[in-house]
Amino acid sequence: MGLARNLEKGLEGFMEGFFTRLFRSKLQPLEVGRRLQREMGENKTISVNRVYAPNDFRIFIGPEDYERFLPLKAGLLNEFSDVIIETAKQNRWNLTGRPQVVFIEEDDFGRGEFRVESSLTADEGDQAPAVATRQPDETDIGATRAISMSTAERLGVTGSGAVLIVRGGAGRTGETISITRSPVVIGRLSSVDIVLADANVSRRHAELRREGIGWKLKDLGSTNGTFVNNKPVTQGDLKDGDRLLFGNSELVFNTVPTGKQPGTNPRDPNATQAEGI
Repeated sequence: MGLARNLEKGLEGFMEGFFTRLFRSKLQPLEVGRRLQREMGENKTISVNRVYAPNDFRIFIGPEDYERFLPLKAGLLNEFSDVIIETAKQNRWNLTGRPQVVFIEEDDFGRGEFRVESSLTADEGDQAPAVATRQPDETDIGATRAISMSTAERLGVTGSGAVLIVRGGAGRTGETISITRSPVVIGRLSSVDIVLADANVSRRHAELRREGIGWKLKDLGSTNGTFVNNKPVTQGDLKDGDRLLFGNSELVFNTVPTGKQPGTNPRDPNATQAEGI
């Protein structure tokens, strides 16, 4: 039985009897559940050897639908959480933490209107937040902006002159990410180019951009700030070997010859041995 049908049967069972009368608006829980599934599929990210799906969802709905959903809020959120887990299992996607789903009232939305945002968020206490990049569309590789070293090698994608090396616990070297197009947005939102599953990272935290032969890093109004070599920055030039800190996530900026695959920089001899986080 398909997952969408399982979802439909589960929601129908939950909605039996009295509760059905609460959902005569155009917006149905089943529509929201299907959108969550689609959001997971469209915003997958990849590391060296894992595919991640979003686990943190914000569902924006209008005041009328919010009022109708409110009496069943707890039950619906549990149902949606189960759908997220089952979708990940059936597709062999990894989740960085327990599913989190919240309803947010959006005053500008009319009856039946809704929007879903997704992020990667690690469970509290995780000291090594996952770092991943958007899964590239193999029919349009040129649109890829950031990609892991292993995937770049497999697809024959060349770099644009810079890599970011993920730093894990105890200072060990982790995955190497090749910057293939500028600009690159870094944050927790699943739709950005480099996704950090770190609750201390803003949804759109910072932007890395090439200007001429150099590179600049710009903070995008993040809550906890952007740091280069432990100093807060709003915008500034980067140099080879700079340590970039976003929340609890640290990345090392290295330059490489344009068009070269990552891992060729002599400053980081371990980069070619990168492991998944």
